[in-house]
Amino acid sequence: MPLQIPHPDTPLHLYRHLLRESTYLPALCRPWITSRIQQRFRDCRHKTPPTAYVKQAHGSLRYLRSANAGHLRRLEHLCFMATGRIGKRRRILAASQLSRRPPTDTAELEQSRVEAVMDAPRSNRRPDAPETAGGAVVPPHHQDWLDNWSLDMVSALAVSQASRQDNNWPKAMRRGLDTSKIISGTNCFGRPYGPKLVRNKLKKHWVGVLSQLLPPLPQGEWDHLASLVKGDANADELIIPPRRPVARPLQDSSLDPADSQWNWAQHVLQPARVIERGSTRRRKSLTGMEDQDPRGHGRPIGVRVISPRMLQRMYGRIWAMSPTMTKQPGKKWSVSWGIFEQKLSAPLTRDLPFFQGVTNDGKVLSKAGASSKG
Repeated sequence: MPLQIPHPDTPLHLYRHLLRESTYLPALCRPWITSRIQQRFRDCRHKTPPTAYVKQAHGSLRYLRSANAGHLRRLEHLCFMATGRIGKRRRILAASQLSRRPPTDTAELEQSRVEAVMDAPRSNRRPDAPETAGGAVVPPHHQDWLDNWSLDMVSALAVSQASRQDNNWPKAMRRGLDTSKIISGTNCFGRPYGPKLVRNKLKKHWVGVLSQLLPPLPQGEWDHLASLVKGDANADELIIPPRRPVARPLQDSSLDPADSQWNWAQHVLQPARVIERGSTRRRKSLTGMEDQDPRGHGRPIGVRVISPRMLQRMYGRIWAMSPTMTKQPGKKWSVSWGIFEQKLSAPLTRDLPFFQGVTNDGKVLSKAGASSKG
């Protein structure tokens, strides 16, 4: 079904189209996508020239329309963005959930200073640096961005993610997370690395880890996502809002729309494969174009009817890649991931004769057992 909404011409018209399409998204990703549309419009409203931003917004509009039409992978991509698995919210969650917490009292401040001194690498030692009772030295580097991150949280989450990740996850964590080779490494002359080189290598290592990390969700949001997967939340949150009817003129035009919109010049200047590229089954949900195949209109590839059950399964996959972190006093960080198990639904009463003579494991019963069971 081609899109019947007029093509937006001005940036404000395009902005209204984007906001309208965001109202048809599922309740899980609707607030975040709407806020991003509003923020991007405010940031780029006075940019000159606006051509690049208008072109990008047109692409985003086609993407939203394709997701609302039932393209499952694009809709899942929007849910990834809203839950912080990819995109800007992933960076926001990482900065808020994995940052180093400031000490709450004097005892905790002193404990953090002792831990920083004890964790300082021996290769960072200066000739005039004072040694402590444990043999460690005060780290000579200046404060930088790495000191703002809780590396014990990042390390615990990275190890847990590397052990649980799957091929369909949006981020793949590296396997090598040990930094001992960086701290105790030597150069080509057999000498230990200097303090500045060690620090730079550590920063490069943690940059790679943070770029592949799936940050933990806040506990309230994680519990709400779990309730959606388990079916304990409101059932209305699993229903896609219906699309409102398009306004039509009271009197039909006397001209034939097919003849009035046909542009013969493009068929003269461009090859047929370029003109008909937008009407292919793979791109039909993006462009809204219909092919002129005499055998009938082909069904778009990847487009399905989004049912509440399908949304629930999609949320289950997202919940399985969403962690939450807790720490007991005096213990290490523990990471908990969502557990999503697809259960087979029970057959209907009218389908039960089809399974007669077969056990729950799929084994065929003997004739005596089948007759006694029947």
